[in-house]
Amino acid sequence: MTKQIMGIVNATPDSFYDGDPQNNLDSLLAKCTQHIADGADILDIGGESTRPGATPVSAEEELARTLELIKQARARWPQMLISQDTFKIPVALEGLQAGVHIINDVSGTPDPEMFKLVKDFGAQIVIMHSRGTPQTMQEMTQYDDILQEIKDFLSAKIDQAQKYGLSKEQIIIDPGFGFAKTREQNYKLLAHADFFTNMGVRLLIGLSHKKFLSQPAEKPPKRKTQTLCANFAALQAGADILRVHDVKETKKVVNFFLELEANS
Repeated sequence: MTKQIMGIVNATPDSFYDGDPQNNLDSLLAKCTQHIADGADILDIGGESTRPGATPVSAEEELARTLELIKQARARWPQMLISQDTFKIPVALEGLQAGVHIINDVSGTPDPEMFKLVKDFGAQIVIMHSRGTPQTMQEMTQYDDILQEIKDFLSAKIDQAQKYGLSKEQIIIDPGFGFAKTREQNYKLLAHADFFTNMGVRLLIGLSHKKFLSQPAEKPPKRKTQTLCANFAALQAGADILRVHDVKETKKVVNFFLELEANS
């Protein structure tokens, strides 16, 4: 079975894990280089933090942070899959024109124009479950049946994407850990992640250093152990793609999982 690792490249000053006001093209290309050396299959380049409470940025600012990086990454590593973490149509258009293969849309793709755009470029799209905005999502955590409601949401989005001409091979779903979900809900989602593996599309899981994984008084860099454990659980559940900061360590987890599966 094929399992892919998506290495996170945050071209932002305020992302919760590795946002850095000193981020520049050279340092971001160095991060890409390291991710590739460590075994990443996909580079996920983003120019706007979507953590709870994050400050929105304009399309112009997002492009200023990411477009040249995308262009240089495509030129340096022409065989590498590049994902663009954006939900803005103008940003996605520029990225796709620059050679992006995947649009990672954390908004839940409320704008069907995104489906049209992805189809026109023959690209792929990650559709993530979310509610509200980074400013409001943590006030929108009421569910009657969280698993079924997320599945229904994603199923409707898959149907909508297909109506706009996308094949199931072009669609990736993400249940949206940490987005409009409480700590308890995130753990329930992880415990039952296999609930989303029978939808006919690939499943992406993004758990890397999320707040709900923390033990008392821990900060993001201290969540590596729990992240690796959670990613193993995601693989057991049937995840196809893991979106991570720690590519080297995750590659070991994936290799261990595949060997275990091969001998079970």
